[in-house]
Amino acid sequence: MSYVLLKQQILLALLIVFVISFNKVEAGYPFGGTCEVISPNKAMAIASKVVSGFRLKFNRGQSACKHNVELIETNGEKILKISTRLGDGIHTHRGERNINGWSDIRAGNRRRFEFYTHTLINRDTAFRIEYSVRITQDNTFLSIPETKPYWYYITQVHPGCVCSSIMVVRVDRFKGIMAFDHVIQPVSEFGAIKTDYTPEVVGKWVKVAIEFKPSLTNGFRRLWVNDELVVNENNVPTFNGRPFTQFNIKFGIYQGTDSAKKQEEYPSIRQNNQQSIQFKNFKFKRI
Repeated sequence: MSYVLLKQQILLALLIVFVISFNKVEAGYPFGGTCEVISPNKAMAIASKVVSGFRLKFNRGQSACKHNVELIETNGEKILKISTRLGDGIHTHRGERNINGWSDIRAGNRRRFEFYTHTLINRDTAFRIEYSVRITQDNTFLSIPETKPYWYYITQVHPGCVCSSIMVVRVDRFKGIMAFDHVIQPVSEFGAIKTDYTPEVVGKWVKVAIEFKPSLTNGFRRLWVNDELVVNENNVPTFNGRPFTQFNIKFGIYQGTDSAKKQEEYPSIRQNNQQSIQFKNFKFKRI
């Protein structure tokens, strides 16, 4: 075999490997799901087209797939679509352990795709976060008994431990989008109701703004919905219990069921369906 022909064959083999890697679909994705893998940096670059005021961070144990994040440009607007499907979450089986060694897949009771603020929020430091959000046409809630609660979080202030968030914005299949026990948007304005969705019904945009100060003594919680102030609590403790000093702000989709029990008790997480939301005009600043 001539040197030129051997060189051509090596280059062709390298090209095939590159094409396969570039369009990689991960084999053995959890619970029978599929994932066209993208890099965390690519996912953050897409989200950065819509968010402003902070750098993004990615949980190093979290999977990143093409279906998780999409930039939609229409009518001069940039819209960030975030979706979760079967098998998405923190995967320690991929050798990417997060700081606490947690695995959504091993526990079997979580599904998520989230971004973090790169800079932590200190206790007794206030911030403002605002965005417009809507529930999209292709969203379906997990099919669980009608008597069981079901929700997913779309914004969290979290201490970074294996513990609860101190502030959340959640999507509740019975009540709607909620924060501070206030209904931001009822389910009647979703593009999806409970476990079904109607493709011709598009969810309505709702504008949300939150000002929050994490404090054990003199914090505040303020909520605007479509520019109307609906919650205004000042000089109050905004969390209790352990004296946390720093917090992550997270956004995206984080979902569980009614308690953190063993995997075999939560078949709903292994349903082949999709949860989706859209954000636009996403801004953050310290105040």
